[in-house]
Amino acid sequence: ERFSGFIRQLRDKKDAQDRPLLDTTIVMLGTGMGDASRHSNQNLPTLVAGGGFQHGRHLAIDRDASGAPLLGDLYITLMQRLGMDAESFSNASRNMNQLFS
Repeated sequence: ERFSGFIRQLRDKKDAQDRPLLDTTIVMLGTGMGDASRHSNQNLPTLVAGGGFQHGRHLAIDRDASGAPLLGDLYITLMQRLGMDAESFSNASRNMNQLFS
């Protein structure tokens, strides 16, 4: 409830160019454990809002599929969307733009 309220505030408030703050801000919410009782870092729930991405959908990534993106690939995508010159992060080296367009 608090998170959705925060997102609504970003949507409703404007920046200096009269654009919704949500369009020029990226908010990522996640966890370091997909299953804390097993200390598993698989199946990490991650929510991305703002940044002009296409939203309103659920993406399930099959980590065992050939060429499956890494969490670091998501970080690269977010950094590039914010205008940073990021080509790699940890062991990741590609963006996920095709999943967000």
